[in-house]
Amino acid sequence: MRRALAFLFLLLIPVTAVAATERDVTLPGGSGLPLSGTLAIPDGPGPHPAAVIVSGFGPGTRNGFIIGGPRGGLYAYWARALAERGVMTLRYDKRGIGDSPGAALGWLDLPGLTADAAAAMRWLSTRPEADPRRTGSIGHSQGGDIALRAGRTARADRVVTMAAPARPLGTLGPGVRRVITAVGGERAARETLTRDPRRDAARLPAPLLVVHGTRDRTVPFADGRALVAARRAAGRPVAFLPVPGGDHAVPRRDRTPGPTWARIAAFLRA
Repeated sequence: MRRALAFLFLLLIPVTAVAATERDVTLPGGSGLPLSGTLAIPDGPGPHPAAVIVSGFGPGTRNGFIIGGPRGGLYAYWARALAERGVMTLRYDKRGIGDSPGAALGWLDLPGLTADAAAAMRWLSTRPEADPRRTGSIGHSQGGDIALRAGRTARADRVVTMAAPARPLGTLGPGVRRVITAVGGERAARETLTRDPRRDAARLPAPLLVVHGTRDRTVPFADGRALVAARRAAGRPVAFLPVPGGDHAVPRRDRTPGPTWARIAAFLRA
């Protein structure tokens, strides 16, 4: 009980906003091919708590441009919001996307994407600006499941999932299966659509923060609760942060409750 209360208390500690510096970098991916990314480093003395932003399903770039999203991209906004609260982040282009080399359909290679995320976490933990004892990941949507599995491989210190599914993607609707099969073929569909995030959540040793918008129409809010239930059943440390009114983009600039980013940053700093 004491450990659980202390864990929740750390999520409530405020932090003063700080400026940040962005720096483009190249890092080794899981298969040896380089990945192009951007560090967002809080100004002031380090080392800083740090996290890799693992993007959601699709051929998106490191900044996460979506229709109706924040100016500059969803993940670029997340990086700024965290840097202002003292957390360093790395966001990167998926293999074969943006400035990262690779096969045109590399973004459908789920094992490869998982290896890349693990490699990114290991690389980030070696940066002099990052605190190697407080380095983890933030996974959005499908990136949440990737972050859970890669976090175990890379021995992440903590993991945050944002709007992550708690079921194989193939159960979210026949349209998802048709699209992936048509674009990537049967093998990609089989690997991508059958992996169960609840197993990955149950096996991750590091503390987990599950963040989910209550009005998510892509991955239902109930999936967030299911991930929490899987963690608790496995006896793993977990905290749940519902975002009232949040959609699949979760904390958006025009609708994010004030404490949301403060609690996410506090979890990563703890």
